[in-house]
Amino acid sequence: MNTSLESALQQHRCHPVILAELQFGPALIVDLSPSSEIWGKVNAGHDFSAEIKRQVAEIGAVLEIGRYAEQRMIYQDTDSFSDHQSRTLHIGIDLGIPAGNPVFSPLDGEIFGFADHHQQGDYGPTIILRHQLEGHTFHTLYGHLAKSSLTSLDIGQQIKQGEAFATIGHTDENGGWATHLHFQIIKNMDRYQNDYPGVVDPKEANFYLDNCPDPNWILGRNDLA
Repeated sequence: MNTSLESALQQHRCHPVILAELQFGPALIVDLSPSSEIWGKVNAGHDFSAEIKRQVAEIGAVLEIGRYAEQRMIYQDTDSFSDHQSRTLHIGIDLGIPAGNPVFSPLDGEIFGFADHHQQGDYGPTIILRHQLEGHTFHTLYGHLAKSSLTSLDIGQQIKQGEAFATIGHTDENGGWATHLHFQIIKNMDRYQNDYPGVVDPKEANFYLDNCPDPNWILGRNDLA
Protein backbone atom coordinates (compact mmCIF):
# COMPACT_ATOMS: atom_id res chain seq x y z
CA MET A 1 0.00 0.00 0.00
CA ASN A 2 1.44 3.36 -1.03
CA THR A 3 2.02 5.90 1.72
CA SER A 4 0.74 9.46 1.41
CA LEU A 5 3.15 12.24 0.57
CA GLU A 6 2.76 13.57 4.10
CA SER A 7 3.73 10.21 5.62
CA ALA A 8 6.63 9.78 3.20
CA LEU A 9 8.05 13.19 4.10
CA GLN A 10 7.62 12.71 7.83
CA GLN A 11 9.31 9.31 7.72
CA HIS A 12 12.19 10.50 5.54
CA ARG A 13 13.84 12.91 8.01
CA CYS A 14 14.26 15.91 5.76
CA HIS A 15 17.26 18.19 6.06
CA PRO A 16 16.53 21.67 7.49
CA VAL A 17 15.76 24.25 4.79
CA ILE A 18 17.65 26.96 6.67
CA LEU A 19 20.25 26.64 9.43
CA ALA A 20 18.88 24.23 12.02
CA GLU A 21 19.46 26.66 14.88
CA LEU A 22 17.19 29.12 13.06
CA GLN A 23 14.59 26.69 11.73
CA PHE A 24 14.05 25.13 15.15
CA GLY A 25 15.00 28.14 17.28
CA PRO A 26 12.70 30.46 19.23
CA ALA A 27 10.28 32.04 16.78
CA LEU A 28 7.67 34.74 16.50
CA ILE A 29 4.68 33.28 14.68
CA VAL A 30 3.30 36.30 12.87
CA ASP A 31 -0.41 36.92 12.39
CA LEU A 32 -1.02 39.09 9.30
CA SER A 33 -4.72 38.30 8.97
CA PRO A 34 -7.13 41.26 8.80
CA SER A 35 -8.20 40.74 12.44
CA SER A 36 -4.65 40.67 13.81
CA GLU A 37 -3.75 42.96 16.70
CA ILE A 38 -0.65 43.99 14.75
CA TRP A 39 -2.67 46.49 12.69
CA GLY A 40 -3.51 48.50 15.79
CA LYS A 41 0.20 49.13 16.29
CA VAL A 42 0.95 50.22 12.73
CA ASN A 43 1.07 53.85 11.64
CA ALA A 44 2.66 56.00 8.93
CA GLY A 45 6.08 55.84 10.58
CA HIS A 46 5.90 52.27 11.83
CA ASP A 47 4.80 49.68 9.25
CA PHE A 48 4.00 46.01 9.90
CA SER A 49 7.56 44.92 9.14
CA ALA A 50 8.90 47.31 11.79
CA GLU A 51 6.32 46.06 14.29
CA ILE A 52 7.35 42.47 13.61
CA LYS A 53 10.99 43.37 14.28
CA ARG A 54 9.96 45.06 17.53
CA GLN A 55 8.13 41.94 18.67
CA VAL A 56 11.05 39.72 17.66
CA ALA A 57 13.41 41.79 19.80
CA GLU A 58 10.96 41.77 22.69
CA ILE A 59 10.84 37.96 22.93
CA GLY A 60 14.37 37.21 21.71
CA ALA A 61 13.26 35.25 18.65
CA VAL A 62 15.71 34.19 15.94
CA LEU A 63 13.03 33.44 13.34
CA GLU A 64 9.83 35.07 12.10
CA ILE A 65 7.25 32.64 10.73
CA GLY A 66 4.52 33.70 8.33
CA ARG A 67 1.68 31.21 8.44
CA TYR A 68 0.36 28.77 5.84
CA ALA A 69 -3.25 29.13 4.63
CA GLU A 70 -3.53 32.61 6.13
CA GLN A 71 -5.82 35.30 4.77
CA ARG A 72 -3.80 38.50 4.18
CA MET A 73 -4.45 41.95 2.78
CA ILE A 74 -0.83 43.10 2.49
CA TYR A 75 -0.35 42.45 -1.22
CA GLN A 76 -2.94 44.65 -2.86
CA ASP A 77 -0.81 47.82 -2.94
CA THR A 78 2.09 46.11 -4.75
CA ASP A 79 2.69 46.20 -8.50
CA SER A 80 2.61 42.42 -8.77
CA PHE A 81 -0.95 42.22 -7.42
CA SER A 82 -2.41 45.34 -9.07
CA ASP A 83 -4.52 43.19 -11.41
CA HIS A 84 -5.18 40.41 -8.89
CA GLN A 85 -6.94 42.09 -5.98
CA SER A 86 -8.79 38.90 -5.03
CA ARG A 87 -5.60 36.96 -4.29
CA THR A 88 -5.28 37.05 -0.50
CA LEU A 89 -4.71 33.44 0.68
CA HIS A 90 -1.05 32.67 1.46
CA ILE A 91 -0.20 29.05 0.57
CA GLY A 92 3.44 28.86 1.63
CA ILE A 93 5.32 29.45 4.87
CA ASP A 94 7.54 32.50 5.30
CA LEU A 95 10.78 32.10 7.25
CA GLY A 96 12.07 35.52 8.23
CA ILE A 97 15.84 35.59 8.71
CA PRO A 98 18.63 37.99 7.68
CA ALA A 99 19.88 38.23 4.11
CA GLY A 100 22.92 36.16 3.24
CA ASN A 101 21.83 33.09 5.17
CA PRO A 102 22.10 29.82 3.21
CA VAL A 103 19.15 27.81 1.92
CA PHE A 104 19.45 24.01 1.85
CA SER A 105 17.62 21.33 -0.11
CA PRO A 106 15.52 19.21 2.25
CA LEU A 107 15.79 16.19 -0.09
CA ASP A 108 17.65 15.03 -3.15
CA GLY A 109 16.26 16.81 -6.18
CA GLU A 110 16.98 18.64 -9.39
CA ILE A 111 16.55 22.17 -10.69
CA PHE A 112 13.11 22.35 -12.27
CA GLY A 113 13.03 26.09 -12.93
CA PHE A 114 14.50 29.42 -11.87
CA ALA A 115 13.94 33.10 -12.65
CA ASP A 116 14.12 36.60 -11.22
CA HIS A 117 10.54 37.80 -10.77
CA HIS A 118 11.66 41.33 -10.02
CA GLN A 119 8.34 43.18 -10.09
CA GLN A 120 7.58 44.95 -6.82
CA GLY A 121 5.65 42.58 -4.56
CA ASP A 122 6.70 39.44 -6.44
CA TYR A 123 9.11 36.64 -5.45
CA GLY A 124 12.30 38.24 -6.72
CA PRO A 125 14.90 35.52 -7.45
CA THR A 126 13.17 32.14 -7.30
CA ILE A 127 14.27 28.51 -7.58
CA ILE A 128 12.01 25.47 -7.92
CA LEU A 129 13.32 21.97 -7.20
CA ARG A 130 11.76 18.70 -8.31
CA HIS A 131 11.85 15.70 -5.97
CA GLN A 132 10.88 12.04 -6.05
CA LEU A 133 10.19 10.14 -2.84
CA GLU A 134 8.54 6.74 -2.43
CA GLY A 135 6.60 7.01 -5.67
CA HIS A 136 5.65 10.67 -5.21
CA THR A 137 6.87 13.39 -7.57
CA PHE A 138 6.57 16.91 -6.16
CA HIS A 139 8.32 20.27 -6.07
CA THR A 140 9.59 22.81 -3.57
CA LEU A 141 9.66 26.53 -4.29
CA TYR A 142 12.10 29.03 -2.75
CA GLY A 143 11.28 32.72 -3.21
CA HIS A 144 12.92 36.03 -2.21
CA LEU A 145 16.47 34.77 -2.77
CA ALA A 146 19.64 36.69 -3.59
CA LYS A 147 20.29 37.35 -7.28
CA SER A 148 23.60 35.55 -6.92
CA SER A 149 21.62 32.34 -6.25
CA LEU A 150 20.60 32.20 -9.91
CA THR A 151 24.10 32.14 -11.37
CA SER A 152 25.52 28.90 -12.78
CA LEU A 153 22.23 26.98 -12.63
CA ASP A 154 20.96 24.55 -15.26
CA ILE A 155 17.60 22.84 -15.66
CA GLY A 156 17.99 19.24 -14.50
CA GLN A 157 21.04 20.04 -12.35
CA GLN A 158 21.20 17.61 -9.44
CA ILE A 159 20.94 19.04 -5.92
CA LYS A 160 21.75 16.71 -3.04
CA GLN A 161 19.86 16.61 0.25
CA GLY A 162 21.50 19.12 2.60
CA GLU A 163 23.25 21.00 -0.20
CA ALA A 164 23.33 24.79 0.18
CA PHE A 165 22.10 25.95 -3.22
CA ALA A 166 20.89 29.51 -2.54
CA THR A 167 20.99 32.43 -0.11
CA ILE A 168 18.37 34.79 1.30
CA GLY A 169 18.10 38.05 -0.65
CA HIS A 170 18.16 41.66 0.47
CA THR A 171 15.03 43.82 0.27
CA ASP A 172 16.31 45.67 -2.81
CA GLU A 173 16.51 42.41 -4.79
CA ASN A 174 13.78 40.18 -3.30
CA GLY A 175 10.65 41.92 -4.58
CA GLY A 176 10.74 44.67 -1.97
CA TRP A 177 9.96 42.60 1.12
CA ALA A 178 11.60 42.27 4.52
CA THR A 179 14.24 39.57 4.21
CA HIS A 180 12.73 36.10 4.33
CA LEU A 181 12.32 32.82 2.49
CA HIS A 182 8.96 31.92 0.99
CA PHE A 183 8.89 28.10 1.08
CA GLN A 184 6.17 26.10 -0.63
CA ILE A 185 5.39 22.51 -1.62
CA ILE A 186 3.76 21.99 -5.02
CA LYS A 187 2.54 18.59 -6.21
CA ASN A 188 1.61 19.38 -9.82
CA MET A 189 3.26 22.34 -11.57
CA ASP A 190 0.76 22.18 -14.45
CA ARG A 191 1.87 24.79 -17.03
CA TYR A 192 4.33 26.54 -14.73
CA GLN A 193 8.13 26.16 -14.99
CA ASN A 194 9.92 28.88 -13.01
CA ASP A 195 6.98 30.36 -11.09
CA TYR A 196 3.87 29.30 -9.18
CA PRO A 197 1.29 31.34 -7.25
CA GLY A 198 2.10 31.74 -3.58
CA VAL A 199 -1.03 33.77 -2.84
CA VAL A 200 -4.36 32.77 -4.37
CA ASP A 201 -8.05 33.64 -4.47
CA PRO A 202 -9.80 32.06 -1.44
CA LYS A 203 -12.52 30.87 -3.83
CA GLU A 204 -9.90 28.44 -5.20
CA ALA A 205 -8.70 27.33 -1.78
CA ASN A 206 -9.77 23.69 -2.11
CA PHE A 207 -7.65 23.16 -5.21
CA TYR A 208 -4.58 25.08 -4.09
CA LEU A 209 -4.44 23.79 -0.53
CA ASP A 210 -4.53 20.25 -1.92
CA ASN A 211 -1.92 20.92 -4.61
CA CYS A 212 0.25 22.98 -2.23
CA PRO A 213 0.06 21.16 1.11
CA ASP A 214 1.41 22.45 4.41
CA PRO A 215 5.18 23.11 4.11
CA ASN A 216 5.51 22.11 7.75
CA TRP A 217 5.38 18.52 6.49
CA ILE A 218 9.02 19.23 5.62
CA LEU A 219 9.94 21.90 8.18
CA GLY A 220 8.75 19.86 11.17
CA ARG A 221 8.20 22.60 13.75
CA ASN A 222 6.06 21.40 16.64
CA ASP A 223 4.44 24.80 17.16
CA LEU A 224 3.03 24.73 13.62
CA ALA A 225 1.66 21.19 13.74
